[in-house]
Amino acid sequence: MTINVEDKIAIHELCARVYLSIDGNDAAGFAAGFASDGTFVAPYGNYTGTAAVQEFMEHHIAAGKEDGVRHLITNQIVDPHAEGAHYRFYILKMNVAAGPIAIATAAGDTIVTKTADGWRFKRFELIIDPAMFGNEKPALSKAA
Repeated sequence: MTINVEDKIAIHELCARVYLSIDGNDAAGFAAGFASDGTFVAPYGNYTGTAAVQEFMEHHIAAGKEDGVRHLITNQIVDPHAEGAHYRFYILKMNVAAGPIAIATAAGDTIVTKTADGWRFKRFELIIDPAMFGNEKPALSKAA
């Protein structure tokens, strides 16, 4: 498949909308970024279908995992792929309520496909950097 500039912009905006949804505690908005048979692959488990993705995010948000945070997306690369596009990027998760303090770094390795509703994630693998789960977690303290 050929990927043009308009496709790249639409794919970048897809990712921005998904992460703005997380930052706004909008589980349905997060799930809307996935194809109906799309899969979210994360250290927490694999979730296939928009209903399963939304349910996961509802529980994740209810557990307070996204309270006071903002996600920044960087180093975005879009390459052609048989199913649409291979889209890779880095994620910086900041606690903006207490900081700003970086609380996690990760990478997204995804396959996006063009649907009747536009570009959607077919497979989204979230690769959280090891320090997120180790003893090296950054301290969350109030900004001076």
